[in-house]
Amino acid sequence: RVAGSNQEVVDAVGCVVISVLPQQAEEVLSALVLRADQQVLSLVSTLGLGRLRALAAPATTCAIAMPLPAIARRRGATLTTPPQPFVEALFSSLGSCVAVEEEAQFRRMQCLTVIIGDLYKRQLTIQNWMVDGGVPPELAAAWVGAGFSTAVADSSELGPDTLRHLVDEQTPGGLNEMVWREQEEDGSYTSLENSLKSVQHRILTGSADPALRPAARRAGGAPPTRAARATAAAQAKRFNSRL
Repeated sequence: RVAGSNQEVVDAVGCVVISVLPQQAEEVLSALVLRADQQVLSLVSTLGLGRLRALAAPATTCAIAMPLPAIARRRGATLTTPPQPFVEALFSSLGSCVAVEEEAQFRRMQCLTVIIGDLYKRQLTIQNWMVDGGVPPELAAAWVGAGFSTAVADSSELGPDTLRHLVDEQTPGGLNEMVWREQEEDGSYTSLENSLKSVQHRILTGSADPALRPAARRAGGAPPTRAARATAAAQAKRFNSRL
């Protein structure tokens, strides 16, 4: 059924899930009256755990989570902090759930989620390249989807050294090694690292720093200012201390 208001929903449940745009979170939560016995889970990407606890009071069982879209097919992954049984029970049934103790770790790991669009863009680039070479679009799309699914099968369950071993086992002088070495020589992976740093800065500070963009750094743009670095470090420290 559809409730008449957000408060009506809150009054009827034991677990409240907050899933609104970042700019809406404060207004929505401030208008709600929660109970001390309720569990509160925020899916708002930039809402810190400390602020969530303040807005959710008197409720004290709070967590934040970052589910990926494939949970709709029960094949998604979800990152959460701090570990809470109710969150892990919810998202484990929709795929896998990785719970971390420290919010600073959560925020750094959260940056993984931003490469989904980049992955799709790489797949689209390959698909278009095949079509430009005469492959029918439906066959190109089918092969790109199947090929990428197969490629990541060996990396779906990782240990600390698995990826290093997978890279190293590419045939010396072979085509796979040729491509990753060419990409590395061209600065592709350094560019990816710089994008991750730029995203983390935006998550921690709430604003983007143009100097952190890969193109700016490649062109000799100024590194992040001392003030920007200090702000990011202080924000990360606060995230960690709020747990």
